[in-house]
Amino acid sequence: MFWLTRPPYLRWAAAAAIVVAAFVWDLHGSAESAYPFAAHAIPAGTRITDPDVEWRSLPVGAIAMPDLTRPVAAHDLAAGEPIVPSSITTTSPIPDGWWAVPVALPPGTPPGINARLIGTDPVFETEGIVIAAAEQDLLSFSEGGSVAVPPDHAATVALAARDGTLIVLLAP
Repeated sequence: MFWLTRPPYLRWAAAAAIVVAAFVWDLHGSAESAYPFAAHAIPAGTRITDPDVEWRSLPVGAIAMPDLTRPVAAHDLAAGEPIVPSSITTTSPIPDGWWAVPVALPPGTPPGINARLIGTDPVFETEGIVIAAAEQDLLSFSEGGSVAVPPDHAATVALAARDGTLIVLLAP
């Protein structure tokens, strides 16, 4: 007679203990830590400061924490993008005292390459470093980029770029 057997009290207790343990585990939650995200779009070569960073809480170990001691954006950061070690550098691509000047560059020109800037009216020649090139986008016809130039030629390069009398030679 199977209806006279004892109920499985031990199994019920084990099941109840598992449910209680899962409930306690869920209430405990996982450890979280604050991680840096771009508060707005940050162009490559820009020094990242406190207003540029938005801190968000994520589970510990979700992303690698970068060294935020004098960080500079290594590439363009979109708003809301996490700031990870590969997206920053500690050195600015712009030498101290130099100026970034907007000039026409071919789309996709990599930042960091050397450029020779030649003006035709007035005639001048100076060196530069590509900071950012135009976006390579099918919907954009912009050729705007920026080149870092020595301070004594910054105004001359800017005027020549505005007037269309600037020739930019890029090092291979």
